[in-house]
Amino acid sequence: MLDLLLTATDGGTAWRHELAPGEARAGWECVGPVGLLRRLGRILGSPAEPASMPDRLSAYAARLERHDDGARSYSQSRRTDPYGVASYLLSLRDRLRLAGWTGVPLAGSARLVDISALEAMSTPSLPPGLPDALHAMCAAVAEAGAGPGQIRIRLAAPREGFSPVTLRLLDSLARTGAEVCEAPGDAPSAPPDTDLGKLQRALLDPALQRPILAGDGSFLLLEADTPVEAAELAASALRERPLAGSTVVVPGEACALDAALFRQGLPTLGLSRASRFRPHLQALPLRLALAFRPRDPFRAAELLLLRGAPLPSFARRRLLDALAQMPGIGSPAWRDAVAEAIAEEERRALEGGASAAKAEEAGRKLASRVADWFGGEEYDPQTGVPGAEAAALCAMVAQWAGARSGGAEKDGNAVAAGLWAQAAAVARTLERVLVGRAGERIPQPLVAQLHDLAVGGGAALSEFEGEAGRPAVCQRPDAVLPGAATTLWFGFVQDVGPSANPEPWTDAEQRALAGSGVHILPPGETRRFEAWGWRRPLLAARERAVLVRWRLCGAEHAPAHAFLDELRTRAAPGSVDRCTLGSERLLRRAPGPFAPAAEDLPPAAAIMPRPVWRALAETLRPSGALSSSRLEALLGCPFQWALSYQARLRRGKGVDLPADNRLLGDFAHRILQDMLVGEDRLDVARTSEDDATAWALQAFDARVAAEAAPLVRPGREVERDAARTLVGGAAAALLRHVKAGGWTARATEEEVSGTFAGKLVDGRIDLVLEKAGKQAVVDFKLSGGKYRRDELEQGHALQLALYAAMLKKGGDALPPSGYLTLDDGQLLTVHPQAFPGATVIDGPSPEDTLGGAERMFKAWEKVLASGLLPMCSDDLPWEEPIAEAAGPLPQDDLARRDPPCHFCDFTTLCHTTLGTEVSP
Repeated sequence: MLDLLLTATDGGTAWRHELAPGEARAGWECVGPVGLLRRLGRILGSPAEPASMPDRLSAYAARLERHDDGARSYSQSRRTDPYGVASYLLSLRDRLRLAGWTGVPLAGSARLVDISALEAMSTPSLPPGLPDALHAMCAAVAEAGAGPGQIRIRLAAPREGFSPVTLRLLDSLARTGAEVCEAPGDAPSAPPDTDLGKLQRALLDPALQRPILAGDGSFLLLEADTPVEAAELAASALRERPLAGSTVVVPGEACALDAALFRQGLPTLGLSRASRFRPHLQALPLRLALAFRPRDPFRAAELLLLRGAPLPSFARRRLLDALAQMPGIGSPAWRDAVAEAIAEEERRALEGGASAAKAEEAGRKLASRVADWFGGEEYDPQTGVPGAEAAALCAMVAQWAGARSGGAEKDGNAVAAGLWAQAAAVARTLERVLVGRAGERIPQPLVAQLHDLAVGGGAALSEFEGEAGRPAVCQRPDAVLPGAATTLWFGFVQDVGPSANPEPWTDAEQRALAGSGVHILPPGETRRFEAWGWRRPLLAARERAVLVRWRLCGAEHAPAHAFLDELRTRAAPGSVDRCTLGSERLLRRAPGPFAPAAEDLPPAAAIMPRPVWRALAETLRPSGALSSSRLEALLGCPFQWALSYQARLRRGKGVDLPADNRLLGDFAHRILQDMLVGEDRLDVARTSEDDATAWALQAFDARVAAEAAPLVRPGREVERDAARTLVGGAAAALLRHVKAGGWTARATEEEVSGTFAGKLVDGRIDLVLEKAGKQAVVDFKLSGGKYRRDELEQGHALQLALYAAMLKKGGDALPPSGYLTLDDGQLLTVHPQAFPGATVIDGPSPEDTLGGAERMFKAWEKVLASGLLPMCSDDLPWEEPIAEAAGPLPQDDLARRDPPCHFCDFTTLCHTTLGTEVSP
């Protein structure tokens, strides 16, 4: 005989306690409604497998489109959100079908009339869902006229826990000879003299006197602030009883519990967690996003950074570098990177023994792959992409993901193979949906919505493997079955796990549905079954029941589960509190029913910054060519210089795309430089400021999408307009200053080199001007006029002085120099004769600036040679140890510089921050 235990939901292993330890029964199986359908389908030869939700929703949306004449109950909402309305109406339709609706015409409200009219439509065909599969199985049993043989179905929950159509199927099976057994009534299973036994009896018979619980450990409520702390308590509680006799309810935060079990040496559960943000599922939405205008460089960077991204690593690195230089697809830097990657691919093929023709073919294939993933036509987000084109992109991703799955399977990596196979399945599902809309243009929001439907809950992946000896597990409290010695409900918190959905029908609709044979549960019945499910973990336990909750969900308060109110009501006042153990009490080793796995550790010493560090002198010796930025860092704070340039420590990041001021500054630099020396440069002598502004604005409009794409992202219109205005004004100002001095532009980004304090230095000058054999230096700064003015006044404009020194010839004087601040068009300089009309700063000469910097550099060289590395924070006593070891530092204003703390990535090493206090 086939013996089936039917639960209200599918999944879980709580049925293990139905079997004796080590027992295996032939013909015995625990199933939910879907499992019952599959088993009966195999027996009757009438498979009834529910279709995927995206396929069903796409078909139902097509029905709505044909049915909607603008005057339907859903018409107004559908104009705003067609797929949201389709999803909602389909859910109502499925609820009706689960409640027993056979498709007969409905009345009682406009939406019921519309739902029944939609059901009567024959095209397009609606793929079957779970309700349809249950109805089809009822029909198959009736048509067969005989039962599926000897079969016994035992219900694990009261009948109200099953849908009416499931009950109808069970009744049909019973009429054909199957044995259907009702769920046994609830009964106390713990001894009556224990806290658990007393609480069980109070829950089953509210008329009993409220019991006084003594806190004997048979019933426990464990509390902690966070899920991680709560998981440690739960694992400690599980240590004390045999896991083989336990059932654990885990509606959420399974990874935290598994991590705690692992740390305490207990078998992990191996529960999976579904997420739509798995890396292998991101390739499809990112590729679809790149089909729309403007192509977002951040989405391109995300695609290039994905694990298993669709290009070789050397090509991805070059493309990422191009985005960091010019954040836009199709920029000059991007095109150069593609060409370099193709050349690298051909070189590797030749080194691998391929012929020249094969190497060229490999290069062409790589170029084609780059075009497939990052090229093609761009479509307006509102007008939309043709359905056929979107389907073709899905097919490409599906083919690529399928190949990755096959490769992972060949390598023996079953987990990766399964993940890539799921990515391919999602792409194929979306492809089918889009093929059905091949003749339409699909706006970007709708493409994203369809993709989300295809992904569903995402990919389930477990951070830990399930290990032998673990307890039985289920995700819902109503899935707990009798027989466990211990039950533990991890996540006894409101809104963690599923909850009963309230009926959406009005009173008039309920009356109309009842007249059509549709069984709608009366108000409160659904909640009564939900409350029955809450009691299961307590009533099913024979020895101990443990409820584990946390008080915080992130920074928000996590309310206690509603069942806690009933427990406090059924027990005598204060009883539940006597059974409640908080993490703080257990960590104090207060007496209790169990001891958590913990050890006493002495308090750690307070972390205090160290003013001076010691290192090997040879590691601190400046080496290689120095730049102005490296020199300024060294002169301001050797500690920051050593970590940034000697140790080469950087913030952790995959790619550094320019943003905000840096983005605009780089883009404005290129436009202004091209205006003076590019292929389409202006004739400075014959050009007016208005012409320069017009040229710059035209260049901005033509190049912004390719070279500064973040500025054309939706929502950045105000910033883009401000940036455009700034570039136009800066172009006019630059032309004005160049013409006023009679200069002509000789070069931009000119590479120069020289010496400073006996060390090699180099750099790149933004703009080199010349006239009558003389030269001048102009450095562009987006903003910071006050900061640059202070630099010139104090003699700290080392960058300008170095550039001038490296540019000068022989014994000539240093060329004049200045900062052009683009936001206000000022040219800041200490050389009034060279730049008429500029903003003249009364400050030291560049020669004096170089002299002061050289004195400070030599002093720091002496300090570093002694192996000392100070942190030059004003809050730390670093000067006295330095003076004792290497002599006092120069005190003159030209030599001394403020530490660059505002631009430092290592300030946490200089300060200890506690709340709002900052202490050295």
